[in-house]
Amino acid sequence: MNRFFRDKSFIVTGASSGIGRSLAMLLNRDGAKVTIMARTKAKLEQLNNMSKSRLLVCQGDVTREQDCKQAIQASIETFGKLDGLIHNAGVSMRAVAAETDIQTYRDLMEVNFFSMIYLYQQALPFIEKTNGHIVAVSSMMGRYSTQERAGYNASKHALQGFMDCIRLENMDKGIHVMVASPGFVKTNGSLNALTANGTPYGKMDDAIAAGLKPDQAAEIILSAIKSRKRDVYPAGFREKLGFFLSKWAPGKLDKILVKSRVK
Repeated sequence: MNRFFRDKSFIVTGASSGIGRSLAMLLNRDGAKVTIMARTKAKLEQLNNMSKSRLLVCQGDVTREQDCKQAIQASIETFGKLDGLIHNAGVSMRAVAAETDIQTYRDLMEVNFFSMIYLYQQALPFIEKTNGHIVAVSSMMGRYSTQERAGYNASKHALQGFMDCIRLENMDKGIHVMVASPGFVKTNGSLNALTANGTPYGKMDDAIAAGLKPDQAAEIILSAIKSRKRDVYPAGFREKLGFFLSKWAPGKLDKILVKSRVK
């Protein structure tokens, strides 16, 4: 058990599956008071029934500002404080940029970017009181781009820029702001990814199937929260190499990526 999280209050979005579910379970294991938010109540209740102690279930859609507000308020009313916001909810895509409907781009931005603004503005007054943590679970695609991810990459780059800004704005307040940028993690990410017309992709990519387990990624993220790191990269060697090349040899990375379909 990690005593750092004992009796701290955290809210985790996208908690019904994948990394979010693992984060909620591990925080609960370590004695935290956890509010879980997602659209599917049945999956949240299932997680609650499996947990060591009771979780606060908040069914809601992160693209709705009122739902975000209600989840934050419910957490405060139940636990009396908020030590951390971990915004994990997100959606990917699998489509060529020129063929993708504009509404699909808008949906990606709503889920992956604007939702962070809603949650941040509602949570900030309470996190200021605890010198707590504001964490966005982004993606390596917020650091460099691959094909068939234009809207997803754009939304994650926007999220990265937003987090870098609020880090500076809160630096003198004792608030910890961190971005987690996972690589391939074995989740439902590709199954739920949006195609050009906004319908689910419905396939498990080979790279995702061979990726880190959600519990592994969650453990890395929680360890980084404890150390109050600026950034953390739960990823394999290939994704980390891509990040390195994006900084120091971007032309070489382009040549590699143009020949590969990252699936």
